Amino acid sequence: MKCNQAEPLIPSYLDGELSEAQAGPLRKHLLDCQPCRGTAQGQKNLKRWFVPEDGAAIPRDFASRVARRAFAGDRGERFAEAPAGAPSAPRREDPNLRFVLQLTSLAAAVLIFLSLAIGSLKLPSGGKLQADSTREVKLETAIEELDRLNATEGSTDSRVPAGAVDHDASGTSAGQSPARRKSAQ
Repeated sequence: MKCNQAEPLIPSYLDGELSEAQAGPLRKHLLDCQPCRGTAQGQKNLKRWFVPEDGAAIPRDFASRVARRAFAGDRGERFAEAPAGAPSAPRREDPNLRFVLQLTSLAAAVLIFLSLAIGSLKLPSGGKLQADSTREVKLETAIEELDRLNATEGSTDSRVPAGAVDHDASGTSAGQSPARRKSAQ
């Protein structure tokens, strides 16, 4: 038996659900294989944490009392514990509980309304605002567009000071005009 065949059988083996024909080869594999033996031991230790609870003790006349109350018109409200045969008083409802439930339902309605309102808002759209545009812009086109925008913007001087010349990837200086860049290439 190989590890990939043994691992799925380990939980059933620990629960005692395997036949002897299946459990025998698995036991032999567990004796020979340290990783699978460790897996089995780990699962066995994990099962020790989950101890089954004892069943709740049900009174002998429980079914007859439930049937008698149902036929008497009991709608299932909780009653305070009272001795058998004694009339029991209905439990008082907490006045704050009704307020909390009403406030919760109001908050839920407001949230639903807001989510619908936000969902119906239209997002800005336009040819130049699309972030998912797959159109590639060539470097020269982008530089020419930036130079054109800088030329039309008359309020600031965007010239590069003397001595501060950056070079782009092609080796031309960034402070040159498009015509000078073309001639430098």
